[in-house]
Amino acid sequence: MSKQNPNDAITQKFVLELNAVLAIENAGMERLHTRIQESRLDEIKQQLQQHLHESTDHQKRLQKIIQDMGGEPTQEKSGLPLPVYPDIIWNMMSNSMTKQEWELKRAEEDLIVENAEAVCYTMLIQKAKAGGDMFYDTLESLSLNLKDEQHMIDWINNNLPGMLTRLWPSMQTNHSKDNSNDQ
Repeated sequence: MSKQNPNDAITQKFVLELNAVLAIENAGMERLHTRIQESRLDEIKQQLQQHLHESTDHQKRLQKIIQDMGGEPTQEKSGLPLPVYPDIIWNMMSNSMTKQEWELKRAEEDLIVENAEAVCYTMLIQKAKAGGDMFYDTLESLSLNLKDEQHMIDWINNNLPGMLTRLWPSMQTNHSKDNSNDQ
């Protein structure tokens, strides 16, 4: 990849956007570590570990692109696009959801994060294409990152029904126990 003129305003803006996505990847790595520890299902743990390795590659690719363009890769972490529930709803969820329900809620959040990352990569690819020769060298790396994100999205979508099927009986059992204890 050839070095871009770091003083070029368009290059600077593109590097800024690359760093914004890198900050999302940095935050995502932290979340993946937490998710691996808290997950109750082995296949989820395995998939999250695989995606953790892919995300490390994403960071390296983004860092290389940024450096090749004369920029400095960020170490910062952005906020992730997760729902923020009203306090009353959050309190009710926190006080009533079983471990199985939390597993499904976290998988739902995983899907939200992965879709957001895919959108970011899609937009970066479109901007790189619009830049023509200026950003052509970034397309392969950005496309590889997008492919990994899409693979994770597909995995979650394909496996959520099975997770629900496996977790539902214990969720029902726990709710039945809770209801009988209330009487």
